[in-house]
Amino acid sequence: MARTATALFLLALLLCAPLASAVDGRDADVIDADQTLTEDTTYNDGFTVTNGAKFTVQADLTIGENAVIRVDQGATLDLQGGNLTGSDISAYMAFSGGASTIELPVQGLTGTSTVRLMMSSTLNGSESLTITASTGESISDPTGDEVSMQVDLGDGMETLTLNVTHNHPFPFGPMAVEVVDSSAQIERYEAWQLDGTSLVLTWGEAAFSIDAQGTLIIADAVVRGADIRCSGTCSIDRSTMEGSAPIIAEAGASLSVRSSLILGSRTDEDVVAVDDATLVYEDSSGTGGWTDAWIRRLSGRTVTTNMPGALVSGSDLGYKGSKSPNAFAEAMGDDVGVDLGSSEMTRIVEWLTGDGVYGKEEGTFTVTSTTGWGTFTTTVPAVWAPTTNVNLELPMIEVVAIEVEERTATVNKSLGVMLTVRNSGLADAASPVLECTVNGEAADTSPSYIQLSTYGGLAANGEMDIPLTWRMASDGAHVLACGVIDLSGTPLAPVEDLVTSDTGVTGAEVSWTYAEEVEETPLMTIIIALVVFLLGVAGIARVAAARSTEEEHEDEEEDDVKSYPEASEDEPSESDVAEDEPAEEAES
Repeated sequence: MARTATALFLLALLLCAPLASAVDGRDADVIDADQTLTEDTTYNDGFTVTNGAKFTVQADLTIGENAVIRVDQGATLDLQGGNLTGSDISAYMAFSGGASTIELPVQGLTGTSTVRLMMSSTLNGSESLTITASTGESISDPTGDEVSMQVDLGDGMETLTLNVTHNHPFPFGPMAVEVVDSSAQIERYEAWQLDGTSLVLTWGEAAFSIDAQGTLIIADAVVRGADIRCSGTCSIDRSTMEGSAPIIAEAGASLSVRSSLILGSRTDEDVVAVDDATLVYEDSSGTGGWTDAWIRRLSGRTVTTNMPGALVSGSDLGYKGSKSPNAFAEAMGDDVGVDLGSSEMTRIVEWLTGDGVYGKEEGTFTVTSTTGWGTFTTTVPAVWAPTTNVNLELPMIEVVAIEVEERTATVNKSLGVMLTVRNSGLADAASPVLECTVNGEAADTSPSYIQLSTYGGLAANGEMDIPLTWRMASDGAHVLACGVIDLSGTPLAPVEDLVTSDTGVTGAEVSWTYAEEVEETPLMTIIIALVVFLLGVAGIARVAAARSTEEEHEDEEEDDVKSYPEASEDEPSESDVAEDEPAEEAES
C-alpha cells in the first residue's frame, strides 16, 4: 500500500511538472528581491528583475548570445561602473570611400609577422582591393573570407599602418585583425578597437537585448553589443555605448542621455524617440557622419477624415520634406482615411544630425473632394502623431422658411412663394440644387429645380431669399415642402447628414379652387336672395289682401243688422224737429 501511494505521488509530480514550468516560463535567472552584485558574472540566458526589486551591478557582466535582460515594470536595474558585454558581437570596421588607413599597435612584436584581416563578406576579387603595409609589403585582389599578408616588423615598432584602397560600391571591412610575430605572439583587435582614417564602425545583429519596462540606470559604464528598448524610464550618464544603438524609447517612455558617447549603430541613428516619448540629449556625442545623433519617428502616419472618397495628400513631410503619394480615403475599421506612413522617411518628424544640426518637419495635410456642389478643400498643419484627423470643411444647406403669397389660390394659376435658404456650414456652396414637393410628389414650381448657382451660390454662414411660383392642377388644401434634392449616388451621399438638414419646414396650407366656382357664386347668391325677396313680397301681399277681404265682409254684416238706439234725455222730440224744418227751408 505504501509503495502504491509513493508511486501515485511521484506520478502526480511528473504530471504537474510541465504545468509548473509553463506557468514560470523563465530560462533565465530571476531577481525578485533587492541585491547588489560585485563579482564578474556570465549570464548565458540573461536575467529578469521583477517584483519591484532593485538589482545593483558593480561588476562586469557577460551576456550569452541572443539572451534577454528584462526589467519588469516597477523594478530597477542599476549598472554602476561595470561593463555589460555580449559574448558574440557582430561588427566590422567599414572602409569609407576609396582610401582608408588602419593603425595597429604592434609594440613588442618582432620579425616576420603575419597580418590577418577577418572580413565581413566573402571577397571575389572584383572589389579592386589593395592593402599596402607601412613596411612596404602589399597584396592586391585577395579572395575569400580572410586576407593574409606577410610583413617584416624588424626589431619592433610601435605602430603598423595599413593603407587600403578599393573600388567597391557596398560597405565592407575587417571584423577583427590579428598580428602574429615570429615568436607566435598574437595581438588581436576587434572591429571596435581599430583606429585609423576613413573608417566607419558598422554593427550587425545585436548580441543580446535589454527590455526595460521599469527603470534602467546606466552610469559610468560600458555597454557593448546590446539592443536596448526602453518603455519605462531610462537614463544613461557618463557612459560609453558601443554597438548598442539605436537605443529605442518607445511611445510614452522617458530617456535621458547625458555626457555619454554612442559609437556604432545598426541603423542611421543612435537614438530613436517614438511618438511622444520624452527625450533629453545633452553634452553627448554619437557615431557621427551619416548617422544622426537622434530622431523622433512616428509609429504610423494615418490621416482620417469625414469624407469617404476624398483625395488625401501630404506636403513637406518627414526627414526630406517630401510630398506623399495621393490616396483616396477609404474605410479603415470604424474610421475613414489613408495610410501615408509606408515610408520611414515621411515618419521622421524631428532630428539632430551627426554634425549637430537640428531639424524638424513643417508639413501639411490636404483633403480635397470634388462634388456637384463644388470642390471643397481643407489644409491643416501635419501634427506629430500616429493619427491625424482632418475633417473636410463642408457647407450645411437647409430651407428655413417658406412664405406663400395667399392662403387661397386658383387651380392652374400661379401663386407666389418665397424660400429662405441658409448655409450654416464652414464652406461656401457654389451650386447646391433644391426641389419642392407636395405630399411627397414633385411640385409644379417655376423653376422646377432651384439651382443656387443661378444666384451666385451661398457663402458660409450666409442666407438668401429665392422667389418662385407654384401651381396646382387639382383643388383642395395643399402644403408645399422644399429641400435639397436626393443625394443618393453622389459623392455627398455618405455625408448627407453633414451637408443638409431636414428641419421639417413647410409652407402654410393653401386652399385651391377652380376659377368658375369663384365667378358663379355671387350670381347664384343674388338669384337666391331675389327669389327669397320676391317670395317674401308675395307672401306679404297675400296676407294684406286676406285682411282687406275680411274687413269688407265684416262691414257688410254690420249693414244687414238693424240697430235700435236707446232713448236719451238729451235727444230732441219729434215736435221740435217738425218746428225746425220750415225755418231751415226758409233760410235756404
